[in-house]
Amino acid sequence: MGFGGGGVSKLTAHTHNAGLAGDGGDLSETLTDMNGVALYSLITDNSAAVAANTAAIAALSGVPSGLVAIWTGSIPNIPSGWVFYQDIDSSSSQPLNTSGEVLDATRTVIGQQFNAGSIVVGKKISKITWSLKKKGTPVAPMNIQITNSTGVVIETSSTVVDPNTLTTTAAPYEFDFAGTTTLTAGDMIVVAFANGSAANEVQVRSDKSGEAPNSKFRQYNSGVWSDFTGWSSTFIVEWNFAYIQKT
Repeated sequence: MGFGGGGVSKLTAHTHNAGLAGDGGDLSETLTDMNGVALYSLITDNSAAVAANTAAIAALSGVPSGLVAIWTGSIPNIPSGWVFYQDIDSSSSQPLNTSGEVLDATRTVIGQQFNAGSIVVGKKISKITWSLKKKGTPVAPMNIQITNSTGVVIETSSTVVDPNTLTTTAAPYEFDFAGTTTLTAGDMIVVAFANGSAANEVQVRSDKSGEAPNSKFRQYNSGVWSDFTGWSSTFIVEWNFAYIQKT
């Protein structure tokens, strides 16, 4: 509405703008009663925040809502303004289980080395599912690790499994990783168990029917690395790879 008086004869839109004559001036931040008791807080000029939001919206205007993109990072770290949309095929499985290889007093590490051309090279590993079993009463620690080509540990799984809780028949066990390590050519995924003996073992499933493409099955036995020619580890490797959508 508009108000007359104060030397203004024309009614104008009432906006509480102190720069306009007869417009009533800026609103008080707080409305009080006759005793000065606050009754209600009012929103005053917020032009700075509005400008900031406008600039932020303008900056995002080049990415239309609904756009779907590929995300290769950790799912919890999807950028603000985007949401998980759909999984992409993000796993590679080694051959079927046919036999078990033991981790005991002399053989303390066993696993797969991935060379140039392997589907796993270049991926950020997020989960490994390995078929394991026990003999006797093996005790901790047992680890699933990502190592370099000489066996230096790059990352250890966040999942910890007490080897004595393994079953006596082979069963799949899942091991989670942070999803921040990108596998490079020559890196290995291994099971490491240093407390074994002839009576108390961790047994790792393997396949003797042939080598997986661009990789080698390897062991650390009596302090020396060597290859299992014609063999492969048997596990499923998963990596962070998904579609995300702009909200």
